[in-house]
Amino acid sequence: MKKTEIEVTGATEPFYTYEEDGITYYEFDTSLCTPPAPMVNAMCGLKLIDSADKRLVMINMKKPMGLLPKVEADFTWTDEEIEDGKVKLTFSKRGDGEAGTDFESTSCSG
Repeated sequence: MKKTEIEVTGATEPFYTYEEDGITYYEFDTSLCTPPAPMVNAMCGLKLIDSADKRLVMINMKKPMGLLPKVEADFTWTDEEIEDGKVKLTFSKRGDGEAGTDFESTSCSG
């Protein structure tokens, strides 16, 4: 699988895209960042997930408990622990309705 770096408006970390089994993935790693970088980049990346055939992969130092309640109306996710105690979350769009997520809300409370 070949990952290609892409520019994502508002992101502070590099984003990459790749395709696997007909699904387009966007991926970023904030595992070495401090808040608010994980939230900022997640919100930027989630804007890209506008259909059922797209996913956002976030690598983080821990499960982003402040992010998840902000996006649960519009996205589902799976999470798995990976090397060095990091967590990998994969977000998918929930339904095809209009987004209720406030993508400008990038402060953490979790």
